[in-house]
Amino acid sequence: MIKFTSLVFSCILLAGTIAFGQTVIPNASFENWTNFGNYSDPTGWDTPNQELMSIPIFGTTVVSKSTDHHGTGSYSAKLETKHLTFPAMDVPGFITCGTLTININSGTFILSGGVPVVDIPTHLKGFFKYSPKGGDSCAIGIGLTKTTGAVKDTIGFGAFSTKDTITDWTPFSAWIDYISTTAPDSMNIIALSTAQEVMTPGTILYVDDLYLDYTVGFDKKDPSAGISVYNDHETSRLMVFLDFEQPETTSIRLYNMTGQEVAAVDCGLVKKERKTILYGEMNKGVYILEILHGNKMFSKKFFLNQ
Repeated sequence: MIKFTSLVFSCILLAGTIAFGQTVIPNASFENWTNFGNYSDPTGWDTPNQELMSIPIFGTTVVSKSTDHHGTGSYSAKLETKHLTFPAMDVPGFITCGTLTININSGTFILSGGVPVVDIPTHLKGFFKYSPKGGDSCAIGIGLTKTTGAVKDTIGFGAFSTKDTITDWTPFSAWIDYISTTAPDSMNIIALSTAQEVMTPGTILYVDDLYLDYTVGFDKKDPSAGISVYNDHETSRLMVFLDFEQPETTSIRLYNMTGQEVAAVDCGLVKKERKTILYGEMNKGVYILEILHGNKMFSKKFFLNQ
């Protein structure tokens, strides 16, 4: 029996097409659907439906429009893991804002494309419900890339996953872990009802009202506005965004209330940069984050590990 392989992080890292404009998640509330005759796909998203419905007699869909929705809209995306009789194959419900190409005979797929992104999102967020069967887990993820010439580099990626049964609409948050300081120009978002090799038919994931958290840049009227600090309680990280008018030698220091330095990052010559400080092993209490940019010093207090 062929297994439709759902390698989540491989999917997330394969984002692609390049354009410029405002960061927009297409059809993020899944209100718009395009009818293709014997199936529908959420407008702006790709699914396995086209390839699966091309199978004579045994064709089926794994993504459909549902009236079980979050918020003020009318619809959500329903993703269901199914078993095909011919060819013998387990297929997860799968949506992507890129392009999904499936080889039915081999049970493999290629993920490409994506949508433009500007600025630097910190999280992919939204709402979901989940009904797993047989120990299944779902995944909702995002990958960000930068293309220079013919070279496409991975800039950041993040994923949310759970095995829990979630019967009410519940928020999720996928922390984006950046592995490069280069600003991305493209993103791909995926969701899968089953995110593992062994699948159980009947697993259902509902997804609705996706959105990005991200930071804005420099305000010439206020140099301190070039500093944005996001305290991610979920992963015990301070995410420091620097976006200054001029490049200057920059350092970041974190002190406890006794004046002891507990973390330090020497950034070198910086105009625009992103740095992360882990504080999970530190004692609960008040800390001072100090940023020195040239001859200017900025500081802010945080209560960490609360």
